[in-house]
Order: sequence, then C-alpha cells, then structure tokens
Amino acid sequence: MESINVLIVEDKAIIAESISAMLKKHSFHVADIFDTGEEALDYVKSHVPDLIIMDIQLAGALDGVSTAKMIRDIHDIPVIYLTDFADQATIDRAKLTRPATYLTKPFQEAELIRAVDIAFYNANHQEKQIQKKAPSRFILLATENQSYNKLSTDSILFLKADRAYCNIVTENGTYTMTKSMNHIHEQLPGDNFIKVHRSYVVNVDKVTRLEGNVVHIGKHQVQMSQEYKELVKGRFTIIK
Repeated sequence: MESINVLIVEDKAIIAESISAMLKKHSFHVADIFDTGEEALDYVKSHVPDLIIMDIQLAGALDGVSTAKMIRDIHDIPVIYLTDFADQATIDRAKLTRPATYLTKPFQEAELIRAVDIAFYNANHQEKQIQKKAPSRFILLATENQSYNKLSTDSILFLKADRAYCNIVTENGTYTMTKSMNHIHEQLPGDNFIKVHRSYVVNVDKVTRLEGNVVHIGKHQVQMSQEYKELVKGRFTIIK
C-alpha cells in the first residue's frame, strides 16, 4: 500500500490520536492534527496532503463543511467526513463539497483504513481520467427537425420549469425544450448548476446577488425556496 499523507481535523483529542495511531499502524503518514477549521485552512495554504479526515463538528467558528469547501477552493484534496450526528441541512451542505465518503462514529479500524484506501484510489483514478479527457463545456440541444444547436454551458444563466417543458435561459436568448427541468439538469456537466426552487435551477457562477428569497442573476430575478436557501449560501464563502 502506498504511503499516503493524511491530515486529521478533529476537535476531540482522544479520537484524533486514535485515528492517528490506526493510520500509522498501517503505514500511512499523518501530516498533522488540528482541532479547528481555521488551523487546517492555514495549513493547506502551504502544504498539500493527499487526503483529509474531517470531523463535521469542529471547535472553531468554521465547521467541517465550511472548512472543506474553502480548502477545495485552494486544492482538490479528497475529504472523508466524520460525524456522530448531523441534521439534514448540514448533510445536504456536505454533499455539495463532494466528499470521498462519510464515517459515522464510532467506527472500526478496518472501516477507517478501507475508507482511506478507497478514497485515495478513487482520487487517483479520477485524476487520470481527467488527464485523458477534459469534460466538454458544450452541449448539443436537439431540435424538432433532427438537427442540434451547440451551446456553451458557461452561457447558461438558469433553467425554468414550465409544465412539461424547460426553458434554458442563456446570455443570448432562451431555448425551450420538450423535456422536464429535472431531466435537463441531470444532463448538464459539472456541479455548478443547483436547484433553488422546484421550478428553477441556477448556474451559481452567474449569481450576482442574494436578497432574501430572491437570487439575482444579472437583470434576472429567480425565486428561491426556503428549503434550498442554506444549500445555495453553502456554495459561497460568506464574509461578514
């Protein structure tokens, strides 16, 4: 097994030391141990571990999910979340950071080692696949006369459901497809398209402002449901 450099972010010292001992027993290298997200974030600005084991609940102002998101803005490091309890809103926020997996406390040594091994393998495999073929930023929209319109996903502002149809609103106009919004959403590459309302999916890269339950996208205003509000905010670093 390769020597994997693992960073541990856990605010309970006993658990952190236990994890460290398990990893070392299986010849993994423990880069460091921190009990706050702030310390971990500062560390990765000058170091790049192969993997991070991150408790969702941390001692500092930043929880594990916010810390993981900010780290991924710097480096694409796989994260394994640790949790003993988390509400659904937190779990939904965690999903948006694309974690390698979750481990529920208490966990067995074999579970930890298996999770680390698989996470590292998948990260390497994904990197190789990306090197082979970068994902296309373009899609083809089928028309009724069996032709296709080429469209850059970067130009898409949002999707709007209209009964059995879906309006794809772009910087240069609107395309109406005879497919459901959910179907179109599933086909879009990348992870920058998120649902904010049962009738809307927005390109988070195009969001210019959040105001109450309204998402501003340039001159457009899109209604945001309360249930999606935290998910949307979780895609941004909020500075107060």
